[in-house]
Amino acid sequence: MSVLSRLISGTVAVIGSVVMAATAAAAPNLFEKASSAPIASPGSALGNKSPVKVDIVANKTNGTPRSDYQVGIRLQHEPGWYTYWRFAGDTGYPTTVDWSLPKNWSVTPLGTPLPQRDSKGGLTNFILTGTTLLPFKLDIPWGTPYGTHGTIRAKVEWLACKDLCVPGEATVRFRVPVRVSGEPSQHAALFETTHKLIPEVVDTKSIQAVADETRLRIDLDPMAGKIARSVEFFPTKDEVINLKVEPVQTTREDGVTSLFLATDEAFAKQPDRTISGVFVADGGPSKGGWAIETSIPVVAGSVVVPESKPKVTPALPSATQTLSADPSFSTWSAMLFALLGGMILNLMPCVFPVLSLKILQLVDTQKRRGSLFLHGLAFTGGVLASMLALAGTLIALREIGWAVGWGFQLQTPWVVAGLSMLFVALALNLFGVFEFTFGTGLADTRAVNTLPTKGPSGSFWTGMLAVVVASPCTAPFMGAALGYAITQSAVESLSVFLALGLGMALPWLLLTLVPFWVKWLPKPGMWMVHFKRVMAVPMLLAAFWLVWVLSRQVDVFGLLTVLLGIGTGSIVLWLIGREQFGLQICRMLKYSCAIVTVTCLGLIGLGLFDQQSVVSDEEWKPWSEQAVTEALQDGHPVVVDFTAAWCVTCQFNKLNALRTESATRVMDDLGYKRFSADWTNRDESITKMLNAFGRTGVPLYLVYDKTGVPTVLPELLTEDQFIEALKRNATQR
Repeated sequence: MSVLSRLISGTVAVIGSVVMAATAAAAPNLFEKASSAPIASPGSALGNKSPVKVDIVANKTNGTPRSDYQVGIRLQHEPGWYTYWRFAGDTGYPTTVDWSLPKNWSVTPLGTPLPQRDSKGGLTNFILTGTTLLPFKLDIPWGTPYGTHGTIRAKVEWLACKDLCVPGEATVRFRVPVRVSGEPSQHAALFETTHKLIPEVVDTKSIQAVADETRLRIDLDPMAGKIARSVEFFPTKDEVINLKVEPVQTTREDGVTSLFLATDEAFAKQPDRTISGVFVADGGPSKGGWAIETSIPVVAGSVVVPESKPKVTPALPSATQTLSADPSFSTWSAMLFALLGGMILNLMPCVFPVLSLKILQLVDTQKRRGSLFLHGLAFTGGVLASMLALAGTLIALREIGWAVGWGFQLQTPWVVAGLSMLFVALALNLFGVFEFTFGTGLADTRAVNTLPTKGPSGSFWTGMLAVVVASPCTAPFMGAALGYAITQSAVESLSVFLALGLGMALPWLLLTLVPFWVKWLPKPGMWMVHFKRVMAVPMLLAAFWLVWVLSRQVDVFGLLTVLLGIGTGSIVLWLIGREQFGLQICRMLKYSCAIVTVTCLGLIGLGLFDQQSVVSDEEWKPWSEQAVTEALQDGHPVVVDFTAAWCVTCQFNKLNALRTESATRVMDDLGYKRFSADWTNRDESITKMLNAFGRTGVPLYLVYDKTGVPTVLPELLTEDQFIEALKRNATQR
């Protein structure tokens, strides 16, 4: 951009701010919505501190000639500050980069990530916030000696705005080691995230444009058989679109989506009119839509704009605002959060029934000091092994393209059915009906004496079981840590999950490590028999809860099949218990019931009875992006509850915050539309939305104000927090 054009843009920004300052004297509320701001000299209002930090980062640790080596200009904006996209809009100017490279080296721009639309005070701008990366491909020529390095420099100029606009510039440098190969750098995830936000440049015939002197209609045919429900257009050149006029969108029965735009006066005078820009459908690739950049010839014709309400769409957090791209949130931070979350997870109701087994093991072994710590190590090993298997499966599914998250295994009915049978088995064990051969119970001395001595294997399997049943619960700190982990490399992801497992096991490991603490435990005795029977109750409650979850996943015949399997399985365990007590049984009955149990579980696994979850609450409608968009179009604030029947944290929040009488009354009074995104069964659209907000699982609570801007609420929610968020967002415009 020339100096003259920048001067003009800056002058426009200043004039706009003066006009709005005058308007503010009569209407302060209007001034609060204004987006332009006076331009200050660098440092005049901020001292020497710039609101934008600029540096160069690379996707690999080393550069290799003729390889896919990328560098990027990283812009880290202070909260509330923004710079401008490649086409700034009504005011401002874009960020520019001027490279200085070693001889014969070259860079190729790889595009600019999608911007946010900022429409305030009658002006529309396209802005970049948070941590933004401008990626380039760096070509290192053949013949560059390995073991050397090259220094690249970039002069970066930008205009940063908040309440005022501050021009900025910086010359940054980066040393590129030239080696035979390079590994992904710590910034590789930022590059990966950014590339998902860069539209594909295509030459398509699926988009046609018709215009008269003041209006433009763009028709988009369904791409890849998918109808575009919501379309945004970002022009890439000036003197085309009148940004002050809100676009209007319609969708015909044949699936063609039409976007009606007002054109600039100068556009009608152009001899060969084309429309160039970026089309973003259904939120872009990160939300299951698409984004393309193209140029379309405009055909002259009559354009009739239908009446429509102003377009309001639910906003997403900028991809560069997610934890995967937040420079302040490193792998070490995620591991610390995971460690804390794992420790808190011990207090959640999912884990409590299983931990009752661990309490009995500690009491039973407290006299054997040497083996006490061995039990702690075995329990820790079981937790870490189970967590490693769970994380490995999740990462493997992610690599082959599946969208999965924390608790994904409970979206499979046969897993839920198997867990319900397991909890019934544990309850029968605690009631003294039978004994596990690896030993967790003391129901009857005669039975115990006939079995192998209990060893660390019991603690190991208890640790593995604790992780499996912990999946329905989400503790504080877990959401941020796992949301970060799922976007990182396999090694970093596994590190975070192992930290979560270590946090779960750490209190028990410390308890076995310090003998003084074990003294507080009561001595073994007959009370343990009664305690075991009491602990059987939460096991049965957990089994009943899992059966209820299953009723949301399968039809009535599937539910009856599972209940039959639980019944026959219980008979098998009862018969095994009689054998352990030295009594005669009918072996044919035992084997027959075992076959029926396995068959029932197999039938569930075949998916013969699967069904989709439904939302039973009349006030909470099934979630879809289109439904939320329509509610916002009608001028309503919106609440979205991302939940699952198997999520204990979700059910707790539902009873204590989301569905209380007070909260319901506030939502009714403020006109909130309520939507429930049920993740009980696998749903790609819900998974992608969770990932867009940096989460790997439920719960997630969003409160949208009437402009479509979301507020993310805590994972553990109180009624007061929820009502406060409702009132705050209902009054925002």
